[in-house]
Amino acid sequence: MIQSYKDKETQQFFAGKEVRKFRSVDRALAYKRHDYLNAAHSLSDIPPLKSFHLHPLTGNRKGQWAISLNGPWRLCFEFKEGNAYNVEIVDYHS
Repeated sequence: MIQSYKDKETQQFFAGKEVRKFRSVDRALAYKRHDYLNAAHSLSDIPPLKSFHLHPLTGNRKGQWAISLNGPWRLCFEFKEGNAYNVEIVDYHS
C-alpha cells in the first residue's frame, strides 16, 4: 500500500488534478500502475510483464525501485515491509 508521496506534484496528479509538469505522462497508464503498486503487499505482486519493467535503481537512487510509464517517465518508490514510500513520477534520465 502506498504510504507517502515524495512531492506535492505527484500527489496532486494521483488525486486527479492537472499538473503541468506531467502533461506528457499517459494518465490512464500511470493510474493503472499506481493501482498495482497500491495493492501490492510485496514486489512479487507487481506483474512481471516486460511493459512494467520493474527494476531496482542504482547510484544516487539506490534503494529505490522503478516501474516504466511512457517515454522517459517512471514511477519511482521505496518498498519496505509491504508498503511503498516516497512515490514519485520522474524522468530520472534527464
